[in-house]
Amino acid sequence: MAFPSQINNKGSRKDVKVKISRRPILHTPYSSIGEGASGRTDGWWLGRPQPYFADLPTNFTVISGQTAYLTCRVHMLGDRSVTWMRVRDLHILTVGLVTYSADERFQVLHSGETDDWTLHVQFSQPRDSGAYKCQVNSDPKIVRNVYLSVTDKRLLDGQVYKMPPSHAKKGGYGTYIIGGVERFLQAGSSLSLVCVVTHTLAPPTAVLWYRDDTELDYDSPRGGISLQVEKTGDRTTSRLLLSTVRNTDSGNYSCVPVNAPRASVYVHVNTDELRAAVQQGGVSHGSGGGGGRGSLFLLLTCFCLAGAHRGFPLS
Repeated sequence: MAFPSQINNKGSRKDVKVKISRRPILHTPYSSIGEGASGRTDGWWLGRPQPYFADLPTNFTVISGQTAYLTCRVHMLGDRSVTWMRVRDLHILTVGLVTYSADERFQVLHSGETDDWTLHVQFSQPRDSGAYKCQVNSDPKIVRNVYLSVTDKRLLDGQVYKMPPSHAKKGGYGTYIIGGVERFLQAGSSLSLVCVVTHTLAPPTAVLWYRDDTELDYDSPRGGISLQVEKTGDRTTSRLLLSTVRNTDSGNYSCVPVNAPRASVYVHVNTDELRAAVQQGGVSHGSGGGGGRGSLFLLLTCFCLAGAHRGFPLS
C-alpha cells in the first residue's frame, strides 16, 4: 500500500503512515423502514440506528366479550415513542404508556424487558372491529397496520344465539330491570333504566345494553347516552340514561350481562304529553288501587272539560 509523502522543514521528503479508523456502521434492512427513508444503499439502510417492526401477525379475531391483544414489537426504539391509533375515526388511543381515550377498555401493555407495545382491548365489541395503526415518531415515521375482527357471540355458526329468558338463572346469576315491563315517556324527556345482576360466584365481566338489535354505548351514533356500573357484594348494578328521547328511541331495551341471563323492557315514546303521563301512571302504579283510580279520574276530568268547552251538557 502506498503512503502519502510530505516535506519536512529541512526540505527533505519522508513517507508518513496514515492510520485510518473505521467506526462500525449499523446495517438494517430498509424493508423495515418507513417510506422516504434516506441513506439507503443496495437495499440496506446506513447510518444512525432506526427503529423497525418485527414480523408478527397483523390479523386478530376474538369473540365479543373477550379481551383482544394487538401486538406491535418495535426494535431499536431508542428515545422515540409508540402511538396506537384507531383508523376509522383517526382517534389516538395511546401514546407511550399514556391512554388518551375516554374509553377505559383501551390501554397499552409494555415492559422494559421487551420490545412489545401491545394494545389491550377489554370486553371487545363488534364495533371495535377494524384497522388500528401502530406508529413510531421516527424520521421518517414508520407505521404498521393491525386488523381486529370481533365476532358477535350471538351469531356464531350462522345462527342467532338464543338468550335465556329474563327469569332464568344460569350459573348462579339472576337479572332484572327495576320497574314494570313497559315504560311510557314523553318526547324530549329522559329515560333511566336500572339493571340488577345478582350472582353467587364472580360478577359478570361486562353488562351490555341493547335497543332491539342495536348496542348502546357512550359513543353510539345517537349520542346523549350515559352508562354507570356499580359492583357491591353479590350484585352488579348497571344504569342506562338516555337524554332527550324521541320517537325513534321506542323499542325493546335489553340488559345483557356477559355469561348471564338478560332482562328486557319495552319503551314507548309519545309526543302526546297527557297520554304519556296517563300511561306512565298506569304502568308504574297499576298494581296498586290508588294509581289506577288516579288515572281514571284524570281521564274523566279531561273528558268533562272537553265536553264543557264544546257545549255538551255535563249532567
